[in-house]
This record gives sequence, C-alpha cells and structure tokens, in this order.
Amino acid sequence: MTTSKKNIAIIFAEEDSSGFDRNSFSLLGRPSATYPILAALHAKKVDHVFLSSKTPAILQAIEPYPSVRKVQRGPKKLSLTEEIKFALKSISQEHDIIVDNVVILLGNSPCVLSQMIDTALEIMDDQGDIDSVVSVEKMRGHSPSSAMKLTENNRVEFNHYPEQEHYEYFMSCRLVITRPDIISRIPNQSKDHHALVGKNIHPLIQEEGITDIDYIWQVPQAERWLRMNGFAEGATPYPEQKKFQAGMTSFTDEKTDRERLKVFISTVPFGEINSLPVDILEKETRCEFHINPLGRKLKEEELEEFIEDVDILIAGTEPVTRKVMDKAKRLKLISRVGIGLDSVDLIAAREKGIHVSYTPDAPAPAVAELTMGHMMNLNRSISLVDRKLREGIWQRIMGERISNQTIGIIGTGRVGARVLKHLQGFSPRRILVNDINPTPEQYELLNAELVEKETIYREADIISLHVPLTPLTSPLIGFTEIEMMKPNVSLINTARGGMIDEKALYEALKNKKIRAAAIDVFMNEPYSGELAELDNCFLTCHMGSCSSDCRFDMEHLATEEALRYIRNEDLKFSVPDDEFKMQEMRTS
Repeated sequence: MTTSKKNIAIIFAEEDSSGFDRNSFSLLGRPSATYPILAALHAKKVDHVFLSSKTPAILQAIEPYPSVRKVQRGPKKLSLTEEIKFALKSISQEHDIIVDNVVILLGNSPCVLSQMIDTALEIMDDQGDIDSVVSVEKMRGHSPSSAMKLTENNRVEFNHYPEQEHYEYFMSCRLVITRPDIISRIPNQSKDHHALVGKNIHPLIQEEGITDIDYIWQVPQAERWLRMNGFAEGATPYPEQKKFQAGMTSFTDEKTDRERLKVFISTVPFGEINSLPVDILEKETRCEFHINPLGRKLKEEELEEFIEDVDILIAGTEPVTRKVMDKAKRLKLISRVGIGLDSVDLIAAREKGIHVSYTPDAPAPAVAELTMGHMMNLNRSISLVDRKLREGIWQRIMGERISNQTIGIIGTGRVGARVLKHLQGFSPRRILVNDINPTPEQYELLNAELVEKETIYREADIISLHVPLTPLTSPLIGFTEIEMMKPNVSLINTARGGMIDEKALYEALKNKKIRAAAIDVFMNEPYSGELAELDNCFLTCHMGSCSSDCRFDMEHLATEEALRYIRNEDLKFSVPDDEFKMQEMRTS
C-alpha cells in the first residue's frame, strides 16, 4: 500500500526583542499571523497546516482553527533557515505524512491569499523540473546582492547587479513553496535563506502589497491591502468552512431531550432589517420561537412572565436578574444581542448552570462612528442650530475644529481603538489615552499618548468614554472629576449608563462649568430626566449599535449561537471568565 504525497504549509511566527510585536500585532482586529494561517487553511491544494511558534499570543490565535497543528521549535535560538529545516524534520518524524511540497509562510507577512498558494502549487505540479515557486516583487532594493533577474524562460536567478540598476526583482517574504529535498540538503547551521529555493526558481510576480511588517509605519499599508482584498473587522473573503470552526466552550451535559426547545426573543426590533435570523429559526424543526409582543424594552416583572417555560433567551438590555432566572426553571442559554453584560446576573446564571454568550465585536464599528458623529456635533452644534432654525431663529454658532483640540479617550478596546483610527483623518493636536490594558504599539502607530485619567480630565478638550460598567467605572466621572476639567471641555458617553454621575453632569452643564456633553446611554431607559432641559447636552436614545449592518450582525450571531445549543454544538461566543470575575467584584 502506497501513501500519497501531501502538500503542507508551515507558518513561522515568533516574538522578537524589538519591542514591536509584529507577528501578533492586531490588523483589523486579528493578530497579523492570522492572515497567513487563513490563507493556508483555505488553499484547496494544501493538505495539512502547521504553526511553528512559542509566542502565547500567536498560539492563542490558532484556537479557532483546530486543524492547525503545532510544530516544536528548535532546542535553541536558530536562524529562520535552520528553523525551517528543523520543523520539516520534526513533521516527518512525528506525523505519518510523505511531503510533496512545503509552503513556507511568515507570521508578519499578512498580505497573502489562498489563491496565491493554489496558483503556486499548480505550477509546482505542472513543472516538475523546478525547485521552487517564490513570490517576487519588482522594486529598487537596498541589497543588490539579493537581486534576481528574470530569464527568457520565465525563471528567476540570483544575479549580483551593479549599483546603477534602478529596479530589480527581489524575493518577497509573502510566499515560498519548495521541495522537501531542497530543504533537507541545506547544510547544518546555514543561515542562507537563498538555499531554501534551490537553483531552478519560478517567480510568482506580485505587484502590490506589503511583503512583511518590520516597522509600525507599515501597518496602515497592510490594512489598506487587506481591505482591498475583502477583509474587514468582522469578515474575510473566504467562505466559512465548518472544519475550521472551533467552539470556545464545550458542554454535553444539561441539554434537554425535548424534541422542540422554546426560544423567546426579548430584544426588539428583531428581524426587521434583515429577516434571516427569523428565517433560520423558522426552518429549525427542533425549536419554536416567540418575539417580544410588546415591541419595547421589557421590565423585570414582564420578562418573568414571558420566560417561565423558555429554554433559550435571545436577550437585549432588559434585566435578566436572579429573580427572572428563578422563574425560568428550564432556561439553559442566554444569548445576548450585543456586548454589555451589566443587565445579566452572570453569577446567578453560573450557579444555575445557564450558559451565557454575547456578540462583542458586532456593535463596535457602529458605536465608534456614532461617537465621531457626537464629536462633530459637539464642536459645531449642528443639532442645536437645526432646532433653532425650525423655531424661526437664524443663529450661526461659532465652533471648533478637531485638528485644534486635544482629544481624550478612556478605554481603547473594541470601540475606543476604532475611534482612535477614525481620529487619524482629523489630525488632532494631541490624543491622550488611558486603559487598564494598554497597547503601546497601537498608541505609537496612532499618535496617541498613554497618560493617567487625571491628565485627560485636566488637559482634554473632548473626553470620550469606552469602558465597561464595573465597580471601578460606576461612576467614572462625578463632581470631583468634573472639577478638574477645563471650562471648554465636552464629554461623550456611548458606553454605558452610570459612567457619568447624571446629577453632577446636569449641575456642571447648567452652571457652565463645562461646555457641553453628548450622551447615548443612561441609568434609566427610556430617559426622561433633567438633562433634556439643557441646550448644551445632546442626547441620543441608546442607539450606538443602531446601524443596519451592525444590528443585523448582532441578531444573526446571537441566533446562530442559539442554534448551536439546539443542535448540540459547542458555543462559539461564550462570555469569558474575566466578565464573571468583574461582576463578582461589583457585587462583593
């Protein structure tokens, strides 16, 4: 019996001592090493994918892809050429695979697509006389000794060009596909990466993109290439393939044997922007569902009545308290439409064996853009002028420009990081940031200064809040903090009600201690408090996530999570332990 030869891909990604974590730096919300991993996984002609890394952040990046196998790193610090040779030897010894071609990818080279890999492997199959297929780019190189020339038979060969040549072909780091015997013949302790490709080299000419990321200034260029090729914060150009999915939480115990589980959707509206979430529930024969008939946010006692015999709750911001759960004897999953968890008693859910999931990434783009809208409105009083004009008052109000201001961002997670990126187009005078888990590389890229919150309170012209509601942030800004602020400061809260003491804010705005505020979230909603009396307070009704695409994503993801439970599949978006610990702090 003969074993067929296989094409394998190995991604090499390791931290270095430069201070810029180029392999795990976030591009469009994913570690940079994720992109070559995705390309290898979705290449039709790649049979097995391996990752060679010791870096925890990179190893964590492959958790959603269980088919990626880890390769042991060398016993000591090795050059990349030595590491590649060591990895191939380890794979040959540890796995029952006869290797035909080796696809070599680097974790800091995100600009590679599965189609590129498949094209190169087809060339390897069709032209058995070649040693390798290498991505090359035509550029003015800084190292003429590494330059290559294009031959008449469409191959490339190394050639030591004279300095006066303007453009040459150089090996890019995006993609190298080579034969295993070429690698095995490399002399021990060799550091010559040219030895990986042999002598008979076929070029895969790449005209645009970033070869690899070595410096932080290259990140925007890489993100631009990724967006042009179909990547976004919540999407990739690849079809979702079940074999690459992995559940974040595994459970096999409490699932009910009832033929049809009952699902109650408390959040409204639901399925109005796009009917897909409703459509897929209707097609699922193992459940029946009902949507909140009152068409508004439910009160605690109202939710109690609707949830008594429900197995799965697809929830919005209504209070899912211990009292509600006591009433819901059959409840086994709360699938939250959105990210905020202050409305769900996580401790009670855990005690009762109720799983909780959420959709943390879906609303972030919309919340960030609403924040920018509030920022523009605060500076130019657009909505106030509109109101006065409708009352017959023609009043032109002098405003400010963001480029002349210091912007303070408290919280640089999913939303705050996007606000930082949006601000780059406005070139503020300064951007001050604060976060309990700072990301210095990101701040350097986005021209932001990491400072204490008190510095933001004293020096910022606009302060925007993007942190969760915790014991440390409830309230984050009260009378004391407002006293530190400049009289021309404006506050923005699109995070959670309770971040700003509403009484302190009212007094400060009324007495002109601060200039203005824009508030999207409130302690009690719908809001009908005294802030509505003030012309210098701009209010929106908890609509941060209310863009059609983000709302649909939240509904769709929450519904898919409910269906995973119904089908006895692993949950994909379970609430992490940190959220439970944070709520424990809040209640202790």
